[in-house]
Amino acid sequence: MKFHDQDVNQHEPQQQCLYRDSRANAELICSRLGNSSDVSVRTLHLNRGHSGREMVIRIIFLDGMVNNQVLEESIIPAIQAAPPATEDCSLPEYFSNHVLSAGQIKTAGELSGVVKDILSGCALLLFDGCDQALSLAIQGYEKKGIGDTKTETVIRGPQEGFTDDLGTNITMIRRRIKDERLRIVTKSVGRVTQTDVSVVYLEGMADHEVLKQIELMFEELGLKTVLEGEFVEEYLQRDKYTVFPTVFNTERPDSIAAGLSEGRVAIMVDGTPFVLVVPSLFMDFIQSAEDSYQPYLFSSLIRVLRLVSVMISIFAPGLYIAITTFHQDLLPTRLLLSIMFQREGVPFPAFVEATLMEITFEIIREAGIRMPRNIGQAVSIVGTLIVGQAAVDAGIVSAGMVIVVAITGISSFVIPAYNMSIPVRLIRFLFMGAAASFGIYGITVGFLIMLVHLCSLDSAGVPYMRPYAPYLKKEQADAVFRSPYWSSTRNKRSRRRA
Repeated sequence: MKFHDQDVNQHEPQQQCLYRDSRANAELICSRLGNSSDVSVRTLHLNRGHSGREMVIRIIFLDGMVNNQVLEESIIPAIQAAPPATEDCSLPEYFSNHVLSAGQIKTAGELSGVVKDILSGCALLLFDGCDQALSLAIQGYEKKGIGDTKTETVIRGPQEGFTDDLGTNITMIRRRIKDERLRIVTKSVGRVTQTDVSVVYLEGMADHEVLKQIELMFEELGLKTVLEGEFVEEYLQRDKYTVFPTVFNTERPDSIAAGLSEGRVAIMVDGTPFVLVVPSLFMDFIQSAEDSYQPYLFSSLIRVLRLVSVMISIFAPGLYIAITTFHQDLLPTRLLLSIMFQREGVPFPAFVEATLMEITFEIIREAGIRMPRNIGQAVSIVGTLIVGQAAVDAGIVSAGMVIVVAITGISSFVIPAYNMSIPVRLIRFLFMGAAASFGIYGITVGFLIMLVHLCSLDSAGVPYMRPYAPYLKKEQADAVFRSPYWSSTRNKRSRRRA
């Protein structure tokens, strides 16, 4: 799979090669970098070389981007102690093969390439009388250490999550998948940021059509800045106007390893701990990584509970509005009288009442997320209790509506994927409007429209509602209900005996 380079500097129509003068090359590179104060140039004069003449080597790097200890204790002493090079060996080849041993070393001869290497944290070696330079990968900038996942916590299972460093994330995948078929293709995207994006897949297991779509996505990607996976994710979504996510993202290495073993493709963006997975199905957003680490009966019941929570989060306010407005005869008499007594004196219809409470709950939820972590949860809980009780005491809303909104909000937190809970929260208001206008009939029609829309979606060419639309019996083992692991082994043995 090839990824054609499109991020070419618009002001440089053709590549410029380095000169044979190291001073001129150093001045050209510093000028290209704007003579920034963090650009350092070290000049080494060695009284050895061809015919015993003096050799001049210049080292260019960015302060804070390279490992100064490796540079001072390994690179520079090795250069100063190097014996004279032979006549039949070029200086870059000689130093690369016989002198330097620290870091990944490559030869570069184009200006744009060496500038990019310096900006990536490499140290550049320039030689007098040579138009080729050596790029040493000795990055030493501060990196975030491996820690727990922040958005996908589990009780049982691996606790480590991805970091903001692409190299560290790739290593975490390599630790879990020790298969020679693992392929990693890295490309720089973003004309300004030059962000590294890696496509990870298993050769022979990943669908070639999915790989072709990803390649086309990179060809269409013409952004100036790529700072997070969302910049790439919006290009991967074929249906641009749906509210449902068709690209799954996770910060758990074990989830990515499981997806790769199923033939999916992971897209890792440097600078973010969230990794994209395609293709992604609707059930992927309902399942949790912990489902694989708990007994299969418990996991299956929890998945059913999550689906019920999704239904409650979408339909509960709408059903309350429809029943209290149009279908009072569906309720038992005592329950109907209780609701009527609660609503006595409330100045708003049920739809306005529910809308006010839902908007208030969303405001409190967002405030709790954006506030400092030490007081965010306390403000969310106390604010909800105080506002709800005060609204009931003031006669603005009924106590039943507060209960419905509270259950709805709590149910939305059960959804493991945050990007799936967002459309659920949005669709809830549409069903509230349909219930206020047409009652249960409006909710039924809205549900059918939503179901048809979900069945029409796809993720990288794979039906979004698979394995239920289309129905695939072989893939039911890990859909809503998780089959025990020993059942797959038993099926293999039975097929061998047959």
